[in-house]
Amino acid sequence: MASLTTTTGKPAPEKVQREFRDHPWACHARLWSGIILFTFVLTHLVNHALGIFGLEAMEVGQQWRWLLWKSLPGSVLLYGCFLTHMVLASQRILRRHTWRMPRDEAWQIVSGLAIPLLAAGHVLETRVGGTWFGADETYRAVLSRMWPTLALWQTMLLLVAWTHGVVGIHHSLRYQSWYPHWRGTALIAAIIVPLLALAGFVASGREAAAKFVNPTPMSAEQRAGLDRARMMLDSGLGAFGIGLAGLISFAYVRRRSRATVTITYRGFGPVQVPRGVSVLEASRMHGIPHPSTCRGRGRCSTCRVHILSGAKGLPDMSGPERLLLSHIGAPENVRLGCQLRPDHDIGVRVLMPVLGRPTADVDGDANEWALERSATVLCLDLRAFSTLTQNRLPYEIAVLINRFAAEMTQAVESHDGHVDLMYGDGLLAVFDADEHHVGAGARAALSAARDMSRVLDLLNSEMRGALPIPIRAGIGIHTGPVVLARIGDGLQNSVMRAIGSTVAFSVGLEAASKEFLADYVISTSTAEASGYDFTDHSVRDVVVDTHNTTVPAYAISDRAALDKIMARPAMLRVLNKAGV
Repeated sequence: MASLTTTTGKPAPEKVQREFRDHPWACHARLWSGIILFTFVLTHLVNHALGIFGLEAMEVGQQWRWLLWKSLPGSVLLYGCFLTHMVLASQRILRRHTWRMPRDEAWQIVSGLAIPLLAAGHVLETRVGGTWFGADETYRAVLSRMWPTLALWQTMLLLVAWTHGVVGIHHSLRYQSWYPHWRGTALIAAIIVPLLALAGFVASGREAAAKFVNPTPMSAEQRAGLDRARMMLDSGLGAFGIGLAGLISFAYVRRRSRATVTITYRGFGPVQVPRGVSVLEASRMHGIPHPSTCRGRGRCSTCRVHILSGAKGLPDMSGPERLLLSHIGAPENVRLGCQLRPDHDIGVRVLMPVLGRPTADVDGDANEWALERSATVLCLDLRAFSTLTQNRLPYEIAVLINRFAAEMTQAVESHDGHVDLMYGDGLLAVFDADEHHVGAGARAALSAARDMSRVLDLLNSEMRGALPIPIRAGIGIHTGPVVLARIGDGLQNSVMRAIGSTVAFSVGLEAASKEFLADYVISTSTAEASGYDFTDHSVRDVVVDTHNTTVPAYAISDRAALDKIMARPAMLRVLNKAGV
């Protein structure tokens, strides 16, 4: 790493400024302050939802909420996080070099700027009025003053603040390994919480309006104090807005007046951008397809570029960039496009292509194209297929294969699986319908395997005279992580394919069924996930690839043995041992 000192031993001002600017503390502070603010909003909405049960329930909930947020530590934490989040978010806005951005990122900026404007009046009537001027800030008093004249305004505040927080939390957690398993539950909660809060707000507002037609009015002194506070708050918000707009204009003019650098994209040619613009921003400014699923936060590595020329003397990597590139094993001449701000001419190649058609949103959700989750993969292969088709007419072979494909597909889909690949005399099927409970997919795969054997028996009965030998099949089943990636041109013209070691292991287990003379070879991971009792069968180590990787598995001889296993879940065995 280049030295950060000048020849006099003092820190180089530009590099110190860049290290300070790119230090991860700002990102973490913005994230955690946002999480705390989101927690405050969540507790407030839950308190609103209690209004479904009446004003008394809301008042009880409010007392508990005040213990946290109206205490001195809670108040300092809340207001400190608000100022921190607002200042750091404003700094991020000021650093933007282009306003071309994904829709959700634009919503984050717009909603974040709108929240203080929508919340100003509410804060004055409640926290400021109660703390500074002794106004009654109980739900009974506040709702009787608010309903119904300010109901629409408060609804807007609720929805804007909640969606702003939900989008921010989603982007901060989306790359955690556990998040995909809980994303569906989180989405349901993100919808239910504001709906319940609005229902409670409406119910309690009507109750307050009916019971307290003439609420205790504020004194003239209290009202005058609130009016002064309102004027000060409005002036402060106005000054902040004007100042932010002025700073954005100044930063824009300053960037345009600065020296430019040339970034030459392989396949797109050179573009000129002001010095200090990131490579990702330069791509957006000039309409060059450049994917970035984390919205330029340096978390996903999809925007990485290969430095073709001018690599010497580029700004040093920040800590997060270095850590991320090291994690994926990137070579030295690869950098993150969102973090690299070249100060001289360079040549680059965008490493990750944009999936889909050229008109697609290059910043679209990565989950539209690929996601990782736990699933159960089933591999089936027909035995002695060459013997089955030997001396058969082409039409007879076509009848057999089409009947086989139709029946197997129906067996898979009837248990909420999908056929990943059909290759004539075999198939791969994936069972991941319930991403939150791996056991459901494992049980579905075992049920599908049993139905497949029944179908083969039916085909043997129907085609006994037309086939030289009975149809037999080997089935391998394994549960583990898979990557589900779309293959094709555009979301509408693509198919989902399973990729990963779990697929390879299921194929290896199927191949081992020939050695074990068994119809099914089921890995212990699938057996444990299913909850069925496999203790009557011994575990065997199956070599599943050329690297001698072994997978412990059970060899199940036929459908009768599998029926016996599935008829006695492991839970029953536990209860029997306990004497229940």
